[in-house]
Amino acid sequence: MKGLQALFKIRETYIGIAITVAFQLIFFSVWMTAYDGVNDRVENLQIGLISEDTELGQQVANEIQASLPFTIKNFTSLNKAEQELNQRTIHMIIQIPNDFTSQLQAGKEAEIIYSINQANASIAKNMMEGVAKQVTEEINHNIYPLQQGKTVEVFSQKFSQLPMEQNTAQQINETVASTIMSVKDRAIDSTIIKTNNVKEFAANFVPLMVIISSFVGAMVMIMQHQQAAQLLQNTISKWQLFLARQIINIGVALTLPFLTIGLMHLFNISSEQSFFSIYLFQALMFWAFLCLAQAFVIVFGNLGMIFNICALSIQLVTSGVLVPQAMLSDFYNKLASLLPATYGADGYYTIIFGGSSDNLISNSSSLGIIIAVSLAISTMVVAFKRSKGKSESEQIIPTSVQ
Repeated sequence: MKGLQALFKIRETYIGIAITVAFQLIFFSVWMTAYDGVNDRVENLQIGLISEDTELGQQVANEIQASLPFTIKNFTSLNKAEQELNQRTIHMIIQIPNDFTSQLQAGKEAEIIYSINQANASIAKNMMEGVAKQVTEEINHNIYPLQQGKTVEVFSQKFSQLPMEQNTAQQINETVASTIMSVKDRAIDSTIIKTNNVKEFAANFVPLMVIISSFVGAMVMIMQHQQAAQLLQNTISKWQLFLARQIINIGVALTLPFLTIGLMHLFNISSEQSFFSIYLFQALMFWAFLCLAQAFVIVFGNLGMIFNICALSIQLVTSGVLVPQAMLSDFYNKLASLLPATYGADGYYTIIFGGSSDNLISNSSSLGIIIAVSLAISTMVVAFKRSKGKSESEQIIPTSVQ
């Protein structure tokens, strides 16, 4: 009992319990509010539509646009559509080839081509594959009456050419039978092209795993360094401590990518990006996580841990690795643009699945901005605390140390 009484006399015991409770409250609150009404926002997902056929193909394209509960973006150039698919601006391309009508008129199966970018959240990929199957079935159902109309037209032409003799009835029956039987109840076939696809199933979880491990590692490291700085603040100036912490942050950020890349190779996770590109991006991402976690702790002290828990939960929700950002509310979409996990996840989709290198450059630039802003905030807070007295600064020293 003496041990229990001693523990409950220390403030950190209560802080540990409070953090446990905070984890439950924060994760439930953030995740339940962020994912509330996600199914009602499927119209925010974009699908590219291009019809190279000006006859039945265009009619089918109009029906697709009217029936699908998504944002449909029409393209006249397949190259432009593929470029936006590669940049993850759209989630799928529905392409109607230029021989669509001629294939149907010849009694053959026409084809619709669906291109789905695999460098996306699993829910988006699965949803797009389901849409492809649904669209094909609906088009088959709608095309069948059109083909019957074409059949009647062909029959009328043949009937007018028939000689009016005694065997006319038999010839009419044979013509009707052969023409009607040529109409297929499934005239449309689908081809699904999975762009930026990888064979390893585990590769789908790499963006999520990297985000969790990097930010949790950064969060714990920063908290430990904060406690170390509190122990040394009476003997070393704040600026020396602050500078030393930044040097450690940069050193760890430049070292960690070797471990990350090594683990990727160990588990056969390949990439088309160069070693230097992956190294630089991982270093920037981890440095951004460190700077963000550090800013919360420097501004709020030990309470910054609560803000870091919030940041962890929000980043997992808004990064786009679990649910596409387009399906989140406007509030969480705007919040996502301020957090490093958004750009980290998008960059790792490019690293693991492939895509335009411009995405990696753009995400790296955004991470650089977050680093600069976070460091600026931390520097200003340190500068402001310079005017405080020693006795006030000693108040943040843990009770256990005092």
